[in-house]
Amino acid sequence: MLRKYRTDKEITDALKTLTVISDSREQNNSHVLQYFESKKIPYITRKLDTADYSAMLDDMTLEHDVVVEKKNGLDEIAGNFTADRQRFEDEFTRAKADGLKVFLLIENASWSDILLHNYRSKLTPKSLIASLLSWQVRFNITIIFCKPSETGQIIYGILYYAAREALKKGRL
Repeated sequence: MLRKYRTDKEITDALKTLTVISDSREQNNSHVLQYFESKKIPYITRKLDTADYSAMLDDMTLEHDVVVEKKNGLDEIAGNFTADRQRFEDEFTRAKADGLKVFLLIENASWSDILLHNYRSKLTPKSLIASLLSWQVRFNITIIFCKPSETGQIIYGILYYAAREALKKGRL
């Protein structure tokens, strides 16, 4: 049941119940979970249908509104655009059809790393950039590059502010 939060205090209080959901299939995320633990951010691990992270407030889930897909580096995303392309594209096609906002977080990378071909894949920098930019438009995703030490904070920030906006607009 949707509840209308009318005051800033009600929204602030509701946000205190935010729990991050980490997909149980997500590997290489101990640094993210350690960040949540160090900041006393509640999280649970369970299967998500799309992406690696989402959130919930009490019994209301955001997993059909906003998710974060984390890649460990340019080699992983280059692999998604080559060997795993159809599966990867199908996932983003479903997300867009469902009205899901996806943030694509790529660790250990920057646009400069792509331009300098600082990855092992034979996928050319031009092709990788073209894929990232065209998917950003086609699937309405947001691409974020970061260091692994920043990942937990960025994931939490995305989910926190998505929940805050949903509460303000009465969608949660």
